[in-house]
Amino acid sequence: MSTVIEARRLNGTDLGKTISFPGTEGTLRGVVHGFITEEGPAPSKRYVTAIVGKESHVLEPSDKITITGRMKKPEVQS
Repeated sequence: MSTVIEARRLNGTDLGKTISFPGTEGTLRGVVHGFITEEGPAPSKRYVTAIVGKESHVLEPSDKITITGRMKKPEVQS
């Protein structure tokens, strides 16, 4: 089962899930939402950083992300 969402919807509950977007597929290890400000009167620009595997990817909030996997259940330690 896969679900398509916008990057702005990624959050901590998606960590550990397999995600994909053009050019990238892997396990989501981190997500950061933020703003970039330009010099002068230009308005701030929103962005989303997705850490997939060991790589960081800066995305537009409207970029489409496919979540193709479920979070792995932690192993039970006895």
